[in-house]
Amino acid sequence: MFNEQENSIPCHHNIDFDNKAIQQKFDLWMASSKQLQIRAVSLLTGLLYIVAFIADNLVAPKELIPLMTVVHFYIMPPYLFLISLLTFKKEFQKLNLILLFLSPIVATVGNLVIVSQIADPSMRLTEIYLSLFWIFTVSGLRLKQATFSALIIFVMVFAMSYFYFPLSLEYFVMHCFWMIAAFSFGFLGAYLIEKSNRAVFVNQEKLKQLAVTDRLTGLYNRTKLDEVLQEELNRSQRYSQQFGLVLMDFDYFKDINDTYGHQVGDEALIEIAKLITGHLRSTDKAVRWGGEEFIVIYLDTDHEEVLKLAEELRQKIERHSFKTVGTRTASLGVTLYQDSDTINTIIQRADKALYIAKNAGRNRIEFL
Repeated sequence: MFNEQENSIPCHHNIDFDNKAIQQKFDLWMASSKQLQIRAVSLLTGLLYIVAFIADNLVAPKELIPLMTVVHFYIMPPYLFLISLLTFKKEFQKLNLILLFLSPIVATVGNLVIVSQIADPSMRLTEIYLSLFWIFTVSGLRLKQATFSALIIFVMVFAMSYFYFPLSLEYFVMHCFWMIAAFSFGFLGAYLIEKSNRAVFVNQEKLKQLAVTDRLTGLYNRTKLDEVLQEELNRSQRYSQQFGLVLMDFDYFKDINDTYGHQVGDEALIEIAKLITGHLRSTDKAVRWGGEEFIVIYLDTDHEEVLKLAEELRQKIERHSFKTVGTRTASLGVTLYQDSDTINTIIQRADKALYIAKNAGRNRIEFL
């Protein structure tokens, strides 16, 4: 059972998540994981353009070398090296994605300008197929971005090939076929990569949930409690805000195990966890502290409100009829954040309050 306090991670087969919060989290995860790929690919592609520049000087017609030098040396390598460099700065991430999106378009425009100066354009149009494949498979662009960029290039090249370049019908048909093939295989590859990344993300999130979730009740476990409490302690110290902590004990739980067996006891714990979860406000957190003890953290509260919330929880449990074992009660120790509190001090204070409640007859609340 996954923690009901977190956004669940659905396992359908769409590329996008239905839950916007999960989609945003996935997008951030993807953006972070793509940085190394974008850095390496941009650097390598820039270096290959320099190699192309050297090759141009060896084999290209002399009258085209100045134009090729501008495109293959003065424009594309610096442009790609800038993209690679910007991956080291998170604050430039959005700008870098725009530059990356535009980079194959800029390269294609340069290629088409060069092709327009050649009597036989078929020698240089083959670069377009590589560009389409590059966009989808190695650029680091997400599927939607890559598809839009590739479509712009496809339409632009098709229009130039049809209306401007002196291509034979046979070559034009085959040229279109190879563009469609490069686009199709590239899109399929990008789709499968995106789907694979999504599956990795889902599995990673599930593992994270399992690491901080009590397997029986689905509430947070003690590992997560330390993280949540430290965050709230830091926030309270920084902004002078209070939060309440309730340590709750399921009264006479040992009698349930002794009378009905541990399976019935586990079922009762699952029921009480559901009662707690149903009682929580959107910002509150619940933890299985251990055995039959639970901790509830009420955020942004005060003395009067935390006692009111704790009493509502106590009454909710008292009125509930548990499967097999009937009506049961709980004792609660309540405390509020105090200046200079640590994880240990606030839990110890709630534990002392719980001890007083149990010694005073149980099914009651005590505050310290």
